[in-house]
Amino acid sequence: MLADVAVEVAAGELVVLTGEDGCGTSSLLRLLPGTLLPQPPGQDWEPHDVVGSLAGQLALDELDAGQLLDRELWTLSGGERQRVRLARALSDPGPVLLLDEPLGYLDGAGVRTALSVVRARADGGRAVVVVAKGDPRAAAVADRVLVLADGRLSAG
Repeated sequence: MLADVAVEVAAGELVVLTGEDGCGTSSLLRLLPGTLLPQPPGQDWEPHDVVGSLAGQLALDELDAGQLLDRELWTLSGGERQRVRLARALSDPGPVLLLDEPLGYLDGAGVRTALSVVRARADGGRAVVVVAKGDPRAAAVADRVLVLADGRLSAG
């Protein structure tokens, strides 16, 4: 249960939200206003669906995932799916970007690339909140780290 939780994220700021499994970070993220793309429902999307805009193509290229466009979802590894999902979120032009565990399934190079791209979005003026539990690499690129424990937020 969340108690007296308030979060302000300024334009151009990257905040990492962390906590123990089951502490409510994903629930909190869903309460924040902004752009949160839901988990894609299984087979209801394909990699080529990301390219609805130039921003989608650019995000795929930034994440080294452009070559995945012609592949069917079932042929992608977990890391490849994650890069496509992240590209979908990054291509949204809204001022706020909310990412729930975007580093899952990515290998070391994929994590570094993803964090670099997410950091660039914040540096470009977007307010970015990333749920990243147990990954110090995310905290290293953040402007602030917030820890959710016992329903309360504290600086990490």
